Amino acid sequence: MQAEQRLQEVLAPLPLVLERSVAEQAGVDLTLDLREGDRRWTLVCEVRSNGQPRHIRGAAFQAREMAQRMSASGPTYPVVVAPFISAASGAICRELGVGYADLAGNCRLAFGTVYIEKSVAGNPFHVKREQRSLFAPKSARVLRIMLGAPSREWKVAELAERAGVSYGQVSKLRQALLEREWAAGRWGGVQLAQPRALLEAWSQAYAPLRTARNRYYTLLHGEELQQTLCEVFLAPGGQVLLASFSAARWLAPYARVAGEFFTTDSAGDVRLKAALKLEPTAKGENITIDLASDEGVFQDAMEPAPGLRCTGLIQTYLDLAAAGERGGEAAQHLFDERIAPMWKTEA
Repeated sequence: MQAEQRLQEVLAPLPLVLERSVAEQAGVDLTLDLREGDRRWTLVCEVRSNGQPRHIRGAAFQAREMAQRMSASGPTYPVVVAPFISAASGAICRELGVGYADLAGNCRLAFGTVYIEKSVAGNPFHVKREQRSLFAPKSARVLRIMLGAPSREWKVAELAERAGVSYGQVSKLRQALLEREWAAGRWGGVQLAQPRALLEAWSQAYAPLRTARNRYYTLLHGEELQQTLCEVFLAPGGQVLLASFSAARWLAPYARVAGEFFTTDSAGDVRLKAALKLEPTAKGENITIDLASDEGVFQDAMEPAPGLRCTGLIQTYLDLAAAGERGGEAAQHLFDERIAPMWKTEA
């Protein structure tokens, strides 16, 4: 059994003697009887194939309960073993007084005179497809809605209708959020429990929602440029939004970055290029246009000033966070100035 082998590897450097190991007995996945001199301990282990926080919390409670039941025969110590235990799952184990070890190299065991703690970077068992699904464009539509009102309990059907995605897609996303304990919910509903943790994880995995990024030069500037942009935003046909640093300049001014940034659909791209009389350029650009790969980016557009339209707070935060060090600083400023107060007011 991999779990037993992993625990023996962790304990091998210590002056402990493994007297007996028993798998799957009396409702326990694995027990290890250890001796240190004249002291004896029994590790009561719950083994899980999924290391997401929700599964680990259940396993930790189970291990702790079984360890208490078996303590009449001598000192016991509850342990959880999984393929990978993240920092969030490890924190749950520490909170509940339960040890843990995973197959990736993370562990924390603290009983008697034994104290072992080790952490490794990254998850070698990480499934990229699962991560892509969690923050994929259709899921992103739902997440933007939820992060706009994190204290609200949403019905799955309501989220599906508002985001323009299927009921099944929202249900799968709901389950993924519940497993990571980023959300809680009763049957048919869901409410964010850790919106900041969700937003941080999203920003780390974020891939810009664009099919192309084009750079141009325009002779328009100052009031003439702003007036022309207002006319573009008011004109029918296609979607045009200020984005990234340009959106942040109106939402929460912080970083000074030359030029203007936009997100458009194909029709809006044509209209914007005509209105600003844009010329393609390899360098010295003052206009950057991202052609959006999903129309969901336009669903939570904002009007930061009369006549102007920009990406929503969450989308702007993600785009800034992906724009290098200065963008990261601007994203944090936007969070502090606009997102955190919104969450506090909305709560």
